Amino acid sequence: MGFFDKLFGGGSEAGKAVEDLFGSLLNGAKQQNRPQNSQQPQPVPAQPAPAYEKAESGFSWGDVMPDEPNQYNFGGTFTDYFETIFREDFPGTVYSKQFTGYNNKRIVYTFTAGGTKKLVVELMNQFSRAQGVRNECAREGVPYLRFYYDHHGWWNTRAYVKDRVGRYL
Repeated sequence: MGFFDKLFGGGSEAGKAVEDLFGSLLNGAKQQNRPQNSQQPQPVPAQPAPAYEKAESGFSWGDVMPDEPNQYNFGGTFTDYFETIFREDFPGTVYSKQFTGYNNKRIVYTFTAGGTKKLVVELMNQFSRAQGVRNECAREGVPYLRFYYDHHGWWNTRAYVKDRVGRYL
């Protein structure tokens, strides 16, 4: 005995009518939830590959290490890496090196020519919020660059470092 039989009395015409109506509504709802044309596969929209999957030369960021010299495939410390670029790609430039910040985690290179500051390069931790050296350079009108030495996906490729530093030296 169903719910509607109990509600309207067993075997009544009203009970059967309500049960039929309810059954029709229930079947209609089930039909709407079924996928249409389920026999034919639906095309999957093509999604472009994210740019970071390409390890193109000249790009210094992304999840894939570029196939060119960078601070992670150098084989030495990041300071050795940057200093090698400074020496080999900018021969004859004079720079001084200063450790600064909490636990000396920031390294500041000051490039000079003829006793004049030409460029300041700061190597720093990705979480550093230090602005002192940057602000001092702005007051003095000296070009300032910073490189993060521990930021995931930032490779500091040799071409990238050379290009940025070379604009000012």
